[in-house]
Amino acid sequence: MMKIITSLFCGLLLLLPAAVRAQSEKNFVSVPVSVSDREGRYIAGLKKENFRIILDGREQKISFFAREDEPINVALVLDTSESTKGVLDKIRDAAGDFVDLLNENDKCLIATFDSKVKVLGGFTADHRALKKSLDKIESDEREGTVVFNAVAQLVRDEFPKTDGRKVIVLLSDGKDFGSSITKKELLDGLEESDVMIYPIFYQTGRTTVDANGRVKNEPPPKKEKKPKKPKGYMIQIGQPQDAGATDDYKLAEELASREAVGVLRGMSDTTAGRFYMSDAPNLGRVFRQIATELRQQYRLGFDSKTPLTDAALGEIIVKVDRADAVVHARGRYRAKKL
Repeated sequence: MMKIITSLFCGLLLLLPAAVRAQSEKNFVSVPVSVSDREGRYIAGLKKENFRIILDGREQKISFFAREDEPINVALVLDTSESTKGVLDKIRDAAGDFVDLLNENDKCLIATFDSKVKVLGGFTADHRALKKSLDKIESDEREGTVVFNAVAQLVRDEFPKTDGRKVIVLLSDGKDFGSSITKKELLDGLEESDVMIYPIFYQTGRTTVDANGRVKNEPPPKKEKKPKKPKGYMIQIGQPQDAGATDDYKLAEELASREAVGVLRGMSDTTAGRFYMSDAPNLGRVFRQIATELRQQYRLGFDSKTPLTDAALGEIIVKVDRADAVVHARGRYRAKKL
């Protein structure tokens, strides 16, 4: 009998730290931060005492601090819908170059999406294995571009297994078609996570848009000589061409692109990532910029003095004791539902 009681007591002792840890993690908030001067140059070498965190007007005690060299867990999430078919080789090459920029302690995961989400293995620091995964990706001719599902699935299923900084680099035109969740549901979920999103808006339509999704002005067409009027009678077969058809297409494309840009910007703004635009020739440059920024970040953490329950939404302000400093950090945090 005594052995049974002793065993039960020991079992309770083993469970207690886990329960305490779960309670602590429930109220723990992770805040990735980058700091630059007014000229955009990153400021390195800051210490924990240089930062202050304020949640809903109350200053919080910083219980966790990591410098720029903290290992990164990054998911490369690539749109492989039919619209990328002609440039998939360039996407593979640029993504492979990004893998080469990762440090030996960093881990990466390759995922693709079209009508379905495909995760090509777990997080790994093996660059050779990652490039083999990139070699396997191919475009899907079936309709569907489940951007929302892809991001939500990775945040929900893959990143909870990791420690350290968590980043998604998302390459897509942002035009979701077929996801089972809405834009609002996605953004609400991102407010609950500590994953940063770096979307690269990749233009796939026939028109070129600017950073706001508006169609850029195209040069006027060259004037052509009027054809000579044919002799005799001309008989028209079929309906006359609608002169406004091209304008209608451009308007529809602009509206779709503007919505897509808004969604991608929403992801980066919500998570303190950064939004980029690119085309095939410039993808490598954009990937290098992202890799550089990830090396210039700090990560702060605090245990909220007020229990974060019932999906409460809190406003976060991060301050640095440098007069010339510009702080880039997430502005809101949504507690997970119990």
